[in-house]
Amino acid sequence: MNPVLKKKISILIHLAAVDGEFAPAEKAYIQGICERNNVSRLELDQLIRDPEAIGSLGALGYEKIVEYMSDSLSLMIVDGKILQSEVILVEDIGLRLGFHKNAIDDVIEELKRNFSAHNANITKLVRSMPHSSKV
Repeated sequence: MNPVLKKKISILIHLAAVDGEFAPAEKAYIQGICERNNVSRLELDQLIRDPEAIGSLGALGYEKIVEYMSDSLSLMIVDGKILQSEVILVEDIGLRLGFHKNAIDDVIEELKRNFSAHNANITKLVRSMPHSSKV
């Protein structure tokens, strides 16, 4: 598995586990990403047991930044609830990705109002956020 994908899956695992419960919908979301990227169940199980630290995310290009943020937001709402611990971690991820806190909070508030947002709509919301890497 390439390091960029491994980092993204690790971030999503941290987010799924931040509330102390790895909900089935969250696991299914992460498994879907793994399946689309030919990541084996064994590799995923190893990452679930020992995910990489979130660390720095500054070296990513804009498209990967959008992908990381969109997947983090999508995972946050996939189980039908938005918990404060998830909001705090998504804000941290967004800040590490170079987004401004106000923009992150605005998108999270929009998702709270519209739980049925599909991933394409979430990606559109993320693309509307100001970012220094945006072309």
